[in-house]
Amino acid sequence: MSKSYTSATGFAVIRCSGPDAPEFLQNQLSADVLQVSETGWGLSGYCSPKGRLLAIFFICRRGDDFLLLTDASVAKSVIARLQMYVLRAAVTLELCPEQSLAFRNETVDAPPKVASSENPSPLQRSLTITVTDNSSAEFPPGEHCFRKLCIELGIPVLDARLSEVFIPQSLNLDLVGGVSFKKGCYPGQEVVARVHYRGKPKQRMIGACIETDQALTPGTKVTCRNESPGREGTVVCAITEPEGNQASLLVSVPTAVLTSSGFEDLSIEGAPLIARPLPYSLPLQI
Repeated sequence: MSKSYTSATGFAVIRCSGPDAPEFLQNQLSADVLQVSETGWGLSGYCSPKGRLLAIFFICRRGDDFLLLTDASVAKSVIARLQMYVLRAAVTLELCPEQSLAFRNETVDAPPKVASSENPSPLQRSLTITVTDNSSAEFPPGEHCFRKLCIELGIPVLDARLSEVFIPQSLNLDLVGGVSFKKGCYPGQEVVARVHYRGKPKQRMIGACIETDQALTPGTKVTCRNESPGREGTVVCAITEPEGNQASLLVSVPTAVLTSSGFEDLSIEGAPLIARPLPYSLPLQI
């Protein structure tokens, strides 16, 4: 298995630094950021007061600094939003255009393992994430490679087209270590916790593939037969395979569809979705 890193395209690095950075992020993000070690990484959501995801972060720690890695399309807006809550805290937020996300696939020789909602370490064994300078020749760029790996692992990447659309459970963020139900409050926590303890999310994310000669984008609607208007599914992430006119997808769909007919009722513009199992189970309530 190769131990080399590959640079991911389309991601931005936000540095959160200062003496109050750990406490500040702990009060803003859905995960327990204090559990992120300098040798590992974490996953977290940033929600609106209504519990809707504004962004999803891969988090690395460098001493007292936290590096928030997110889709570039939401980076500036989430910095502006976070800065509204700094107030008198000793915290600095800055975009780092000279840096980028780099990753290493640890699943080449072993099947992927994923996290429980409170223990992200199995997921970290499937994927190693770091931050590198863009000028470094040590980390060759890999177009779409990181996003494809995230689709295979069932890890959502959220871009601006889907900001403020989903709660964390609709994207399985609670199943891959991105939500803590033991830490203190954060924006949207009441909504997220209520859905958790009732155990009935209205939507869950699934893996799928589809035969198509068109590029699918986040936000593309998925038709759910026999569902009322406004209850369609939505493409969260999509990567078109280089050969075979096939796309790999992560799709958020109503749980009622999954518990009744599974994939049989799901399609995009008439083309049926084909199931691709995720490396973790969905806790569906029937």
